[in-house]
Amino acid sequence: MTIEISDIQLFTLLKAKIGEKEATAVIEYVKQEAKATSEKMSQYFTKDLDVLQIHLDLKLEQTKTDMYKAMFVTGLVQLLAILGGVLAIVKFIK
Repeated sequence: MTIEISDIQLFTLLKAKIGEKEATAVIEYVKQEAKATSEKMSQYFTKDLDVLQIHLDLKLEQTKTDMYKAMFVTGLVQLLAILGGVLAIVKFIK
């Protein structure tokens, strides 16, 4: 559940309860804490994204290598099948 309140609304509410000077101080404190928390969260997610990017790059490299191996093996099997077919035709003709 998210509650949104503007600075002016918060100031008006606090001013009536604790006075103008204290209300201003409370609002500034809340802003500083929110900014600090936002920066911490941003750093946390940035680190997670960097780690995720490294893992993704590694997985892509492994996938590329596996595809190259599969292509090589497929080509080799096709070559052997063609050679076997040619040898069978030559033997059948004789």
